[in-house]
Amino acid sequence: MSRCYRAVLAPLATLMLLVGCAAVGPDYVAPSLPATQLPARFDELPAGLGPGSVEARWWGAFDEPALTGLVQRALAANHDIAIAAVRLEEARAMLRESRQGFLPRGGPALSYENRRWSEVQTPAGQSRQNETYRGAVDASWEIDLFGRVRRSVEAARAQAGSREALLRGVQASVAAEVAATWFELRGIEAELAVAADTRQSQRDSLSMVERQVNAGAATEFDRLRAEALLRSVEVSVPELERRRDASVNALAILLGEPPQRFTPPAAEPGEQALALRTIAVGEPTALLWRRSDIAAAERALAAATAQIGVETAGLYPEVQGSIGVVTGSLDGMSGASALSSFIGPMIRWSLLDTGRVRARIAASEARAREALIVYDQTVLRALQETDDAFKAHGAASNTLRLRLLESAANGEAARLARARFSEGEGVYLDVLEAERADYASRRALTAARTRQRLAVVGIYKALGGGWEVCAQARQPCDGASL
Repeated sequence: MSRCYRAVLAPLATLMLLVGCAAVGPDYVAPSLPATQLPARFDELPAGLGPGSVEARWWGAFDEPALTGLVQRALAANHDIAIAAVRLEEARAMLRESRQGFLPRGGPALSYENRRWSEVQTPAGQSRQNETYRGAVDASWEIDLFGRVRRSVEAARAQAGSREALLRGVQASVAAEVAATWFELRGIEAELAVAADTRQSQRDSLSMVERQVNAGAATEFDRLRAEALLRSVEVSVPELERRRDASVNALAILLGEPPQRFTPPAAEPGEQALALRTIAVGEPTALLWRRSDIAAAERALAAATAQIGVETAGLYPEVQGSIGVVTGSLDGMSGASALSSFIGPMIRWSLLDTGRVRARIAASEARAREALIVYDQTVLRALQETDDAFKAHGAASNTLRLRLLESAANGEAARLARARFSEGEGVYLDVLEAERADYASRRALTAARTRQRLAVVGIYKALGGGWEVCAQARQPCDGASL
């Protein structure tokens, strides 16, 4: 090797040894929250809630095979999940691209020229036809002295982590939306069943009043009131059917299917249970890793912190190494005497751009501070949503318990009122009032049961559970396929 090469390689080797130096910019440290913001445990839990690990496959707690099947279908075919999965693929591809910054760039370059010279241009005794081959192989790479490439990789890795957390969030949200829509659909169908049962009861009542009118034991006014009550029940059916159809369509979209071809599965008859069983809610600290929005905010903060280092590297020289071999003819490719080569570093330092670089550093620092505030706010909102869900569950359970008592009392009162009137005791106004109250309380009971189940879904959604099942082997959770 010539002395020229040695003169170039010596400083280049020195620069390569410096690659292991610390990268410029701040090193990321995961944020820690004050104890006042993140309590050690959930206090004053309503009845039905308790400590313990949160169940990942929480929809199985309802013991409804139809619901379990719908959630599994949605995780495998939902379009929102597919969009989030593709965005994660994009982020991972960008991470792979960032890692390429450590590797050389360049490659071979070949050219061929076939030229015919004029007689004037052609020297005596030489051919006018001339073929020229040129070839070169070159490679260049950035010597990452100040960590620009390393910080870029850190930022890309954090962005990929944020996209992964967002995918988990969509999976958990879709599971909760499927459960909520399913229970709303079941609640509407239960209201329709109440309306159908009450309508038949009112028809029987109207027939009884008509017989009483013919027998002279009742008046036309009583018959009109009975018919009005029947029509008031019937008029509620079209709106309930519209809501049912809207819920079916919403469920179809969640499952990635056309509404026109979707038929919901049949459900088992509803039960009168006040609660499923004791729900384990875990500890507040578990929200930091289970809630996908918190994880995504933390990864966004890490990416913003790494970006400060990327911008700070602009204040320092950019050092590149390069190496190449060039030949001027095809024959020269096999002859070392015809080859020319080069090797050496190149230093680029944009001293005149210092003001712009510092402005970009200040902007990246501001974005990092914003990301930290967003993270803090996300944790606080998670605590708020969790507490709201706990209280909503307690209120819904108490309301359901009272609605059961109310419905039982109104149902018995309506039965007694009809029996008394059929035996010639009392007035029909008592029957009308009792039946109207019975119908209203039965519908209210159905709505209360639906709200109680939606409150349970709200707890699991606030706790951020559900996505863990997608981490299991052979679990299809990537959404709709292309």
